[in-house]
Amino acid sequence: MSFDLAVWFEPERVSASAAAGKYERLCDSDLAGAGVVASEAVSAFHQALIMEFPELSSAGDDCQQVSVSMSPWTAGLDVSAAHVLMPMSWSRASETAPDVVALAGRHGLVCFDPQAEVLHLPSALRGTDGLSLQPCVGLKVEDPDLDVIERAVRRLSAENWFLILERRLGRYLQVAQGPNAGLSANGFAVEHRDGSPDRHYRCVLSEKDQVATVFADFASGEAAWSVDARWDKVSM
Repeated sequence: MSFDLAVWFEPERVSASAAAGKYERLCDSDLAGAGVVASEAVSAFHQALIMEFPELSSAGDDCQQVSVSMSPWTAGLDVSAAHVLMPMSWSRASETAPDVVALAGRHGLVCFDPQAEVLHLPSALRGTDGLSLQPCVGLKVEDPDLDVIERAVRRLSAENWFLILERRLGRYLQVAQGPNAGLSANGFAVEHRDGSPDRHYRCVLSEKDQVATVFADFASGEAAWSVDARWDKVSM
């Protein structure tokens, strides 16, 4: 089993859900159904990618063992003029995937992570509110969709125990689950900071549905919380 990423060109912003459908079609070699189009940026991305992370067939022709040690890929890349599918070793994903996402962004391409159902957008397709999402496990996401944020909340667990949603100027919302937050296994400590240390508050919630709603409120810029909770000021 590999950790997979997919890269292609989008002229306009698409949702992570729409990207998931395109990814499934690309995996079935249905480029027409996926609606992806050839782009010089894809070819440029691919060339830069294999310069940094050689393909198996070119990383060491004299010895397959050397080839595997030099390359993060578990199989050959699936490449066309319109897309690149990349299967990488899970043991190499933490060091390779962030570089692939960044490289795609520099070429103005989207990068889809099917493991987390997250679409990484190039700067030209992002909004202006500066939202970023950082999970305990997984890649940081710039300008995440509401469905991406909700899925990240649903994935909270004993191992994947915190999540941070941040805006510019020191505004953020974060949650920590269970003993790592000083709570029972099913407790959620939620903290909200609104720009300055004296506007830092904390509440404790008991359900993921509540946490998801609070995160949606923050992402949408709501002036009041939809969840009735006691917010206590955090002393610095």
